[in-house]
Amino acid sequence: MDVIGFEILKAVGRFFLHPLTYVMILVIFWYNLRRVKRERKDFHTRVYDVVSCVVSPLGISLIFTILVSAVTLLLGIHLQPGFLILISLLWIVLIPFRNARWLSMTTIVSLGILIVFFLPELTFQHPLVNSWLNDLETTSLLNVALLITVLLIAEAILVLIDGWKQTSPAIIKSKRGKLVGEHRASRFWFMPVFFIIPVGELTGAGWWPVLDIPGTFFGIVLLPFVLGFRLNIHAELPLLGVKRVGKQLLLVALSVIPLAIISYFYPLVAVLIPAIILIARELIFVLYHRKDKGQTSFFARRESGLRIVGVLPGSTAAKMGLEIGEIIVKTNGREVYSQRNFYDALQQNSAYCKLEVLDTNDELRFAQSSIFQGDHFQIGCLFVPDDEFGNLSYRGLRSSVVINQDRSELTEHEKENEGEGHREDEVVASDHEKSKENVSSENDDTSPEDDDHTSDDQSDQPLVSQEEVVDKEAFFKSAKDAYETGKPYGQAEGLTSFYDEFRKMKSERNKWRPKMEDDIEEQEKKKEYND
Repeated sequence: MDVIGFEILKAVGRFFLHPLTYVMILVIFWYNLRRVKRERKDFHTRVYDVVSCVVSPLGISLIFTILVSAVTLLLGIHLQPGFLILISLLWIVLIPFRNARWLSMTTIVSLGILIVFFLPELTFQHPLVNSWLNDLETTSLLNVALLITVLLIAEAILVLIDGWKQTSPAIIKSKRGKLVGEHRASRFWFMPVFFIIPVGELTGAGWWPVLDIPGTFFGIVLLPFVLGFRLNIHAELPLLGVKRVGKQLLLVALSVIPLAIISYFYPLVAVLIPAIILIARELIFVLYHRKDKGQTSFFARRESGLRIVGVLPGSTAAKMGLEIGEIIVKTNGREVYSQRNFYDALQQNSAYCKLEVLDTNDELRFAQSSIFQGDHFQIGCLFVPDDEFGNLSYRGLRSSVVINQDRSELTEHEKENEGEGHREDEVVASDHEKSKENVSSENDDTSPEDDDHTSDDQSDQPLVSQEEVVDKEAFFKSAKDAYETGKPYGQAEGLTSFYDEFRKMKSERNKWRPKMEDDIEEQEKKKEYND
């Protein structure tokens, strides 16, 4: 027991001395930083922070670390130091491709065994490199094939039970150029695994290990392993898409188990296992993406209602139980069809929100909650943008609502003026007809000479009526008053107050503000004073 405990301590020490341990942690942080940056670009906010996405899979990863390590130690799966260096280099080489699926050790170990099988005999002058190449030649194909099978089974189960959590919403363009939503499931499970190496102080117990290990003594090493998964879901809920792919991966893993058993008796069959796993995994993802992109987006804009693309954790929407894919039909009793309309409806009662929601089973339900100061301006719901300019920030959406209200008020005002103008035209037309009748009756009693005199008098009459002159004078007077007082003429009060607030606001970001007349006058006065 003392020997086993000492070997475990040495294995843990090797784990913390391994450079790949820290490289993997940094890469996982880097991937999540890129995700947060993209979410801020699409929605002006992040959905999940970096730390939560790194820490949340650790619980389930620890469970699978224990299970996979128990299987590898029980079977006696041992790897040569040269092969461990090879898979470490392969993992680093695939980092720039920024694909979590390719950084999974299922892919890395499969590529490693194919390289070992087809690698020709090489010799170098450096003795350390030659020793690594000798390790590759003596690597057991059976051990690596069993390891790949175990890793694929663990990966498929992890995708089924944890891969659909914390998916990231995104905004993309459809084939028709419209902005639609999609979800990106990208997950890393960091799980160190115990292996046996043919160097150490441990000996077998007859029935253990199952596989023969060359040499009498062996040791234990703890290696940094990571399983990765990535999938873009466009035409259905992320939960359904991820589980569909997870079931297919599990089916491939179960179909490979008979080949692993056969390879125990015929070692050359072990070469087929990594080839089948690599081809099957890529086919599953490629076919799913092709089918998914060929269908209509599940998160496209609707004529009535707003489909939820994402829900911020801890927000009012999360407390109300709103989920991805549900449709908000009414907000505070008003039907909604755009983000601007939804925000405007929320402002009708800024302290309380009542929603009518159509869930993913097409069943209508009610959700309500209080809104507190500091909550998200859309209560934590993320939607597809209203137009081609993308999602708006709080200030942009607020200004859009004010401008829209201003335009609607001006339109109503113009319609009212147009109606009054029609009524005035009808009155003027009736008066004009009456005057024509009076003139015609007078012309019947006059001579032709009087007709010529009358036509000359009519030509001297002004073309603009007195009422029109009064209207013009009133217009110019209103415009002059507006110029002197600084209050824009013909604008709604809401928009005017918004513009006043925008002018008075002094932000450090607005360094591009042009010079105003007052600033120019002050500069001229300072220049004269200096002269």
